[in-house]
Amino acid sequence: MELRLAENIKRMRKERALTQEALADALGVTVGAVYKWEANLSSPELSMLVRIADLFDTSVDTLLGYEVADNRKQAITDRIYGYIARKDRSGFEDVESALGKYPNDFGVIMAAANLYSAFGTEDRNRDLQKRAIALYNKASRIVPHDIDPQYGKTSIIGNIAFLYFLIDEKDKALSMLKKHNEAGVFNTKIGWLYSMKGDTSTDCLQQLISGFWAINSELINTTFGLIYYYKNVGELNQLKITARWMFEYFDGIRKSKEPCFFDKLSCSCLVSESFAYFKSGDPGKAETLLLDARKLAEKYDSSHHDTMQIKLFEHQGEAGSYSLLGETANETIDSTLNMIGDRKFSALWKNLNK
Repeated sequence: MELRLAENIKRMRKERALTQEALADALGVTVGAVYKWEANLSSPELSMLVRIADLFDTSVDTLLGYEVADNRKQAITDRIYGYIARKDRSGFEDVESALGKYPNDFGVIMAAANLYSAFGTEDRNRDLQKRAIALYNKASRIVPHDIDPQYGKTSIIGNIAFLYFLIDEKDKALSMLKKHNEAGVFNTKIGWLYSMKGDTSTDCLQQLISGFWAINSELINTTFGLIYYYKNVGELNQLKITARWMFEYFDGIRKSKEPCFFDKLSCSCLVSESFAYFKSGDPGKAETLLLDARKLAEKYDSSHHDTMQIKLFEHQGEAGSYSLLGETANETIDSTLNMIGDRKFSALWKNLNK
């Protein structure tokens, strides 16, 4: 069995910006000893392994790269998440026992933190919420280097801030989110927390608006991703449903029937839905949808109106319309046809435009 002690000591030292000399001083050993560990020329004694693991806020088995405990730890974390799923509040003793066995294991700590957070939030129990904060803080200090980013430090910070808000430390929650708001990742949470705090400023509204546009963009990208996934795997019914839902979403959030940026994307939805009917053996419905797309494209392209106005607030968003599908609605239709890549379906469109 291959251990990775030398590799892990070197990696964890560098992650903490420690030189070999600094690590040696912290452990009370010579620089030569640290060098030999990292070069795999010698190994620390057991008592020293425990000290190194404690210094790096990790477990000895993780430091060694020895995964013998994985099955046991996985069973424990699965059991903890089972308590959460069943809303079973009998698991606190089990959770604390798990933390005693694996005090520096990221997965166990996160599972425990999530349990305390879930029950603390639902029961409005400050003690449980504070315990969750402590565990999340500990987890944030030992995030594995190869962890899925959605479970990483930024996500944990969001969880901690939410709990601070719940225990009425609202300013601390907001300060934490603003400090770590890289690329606007917490815009929505910041705006929401400000509004829940009773804020009536335009800054609060602007924060919420910025959050809305970010979420709206992600929703559009995700839904079009689903549209092309269903096209790729031949799930025609799901393709019809998803394309129609996206079309109706655009129709539902717009402030008026005046041409706007959403029309370009609606054209793509209509073409995608048309393709699903075409492949399902309903050329009549397919043709009707293509004609709708053409009519909408002509109206949009003749308007030169490229803003996004929605019902939710008195704000006109600049489209900044650098759509990968094209500058005009007709270009968007052509791009959608190219991405679908069906010659017979493209021929139907050409015949309609003779």
